[in-house]
Amino acid sequence: MDDNNIYTMGGFRLASTSLHCWRKLVYSDYLPNDIVEKIEEIIEALEYIDGWEPSDEMIQNHIDKRGMF
Repeated sequence: MDDNNIYTMGGFRLASTSLHCWRKLVYSDYLPNDIVEKIEEIIEALEYIDGWEPSDEMIQNHIDKRGMF
């Protein structure tokens, strides 16, 4: 499997990879300010996804419903 194939990446890996690419694009000073502002909204959403962790309650609910794995 190709680790860089976006079609086979999981959601969190895709968000992390996308975040890196969008940041690189914004810092390149290549785009007009209005486009950069829109991309910064995308970056904010991807940062939320990239840093998300399930709560203890969510983990326990998963274990209760499906078992440990």
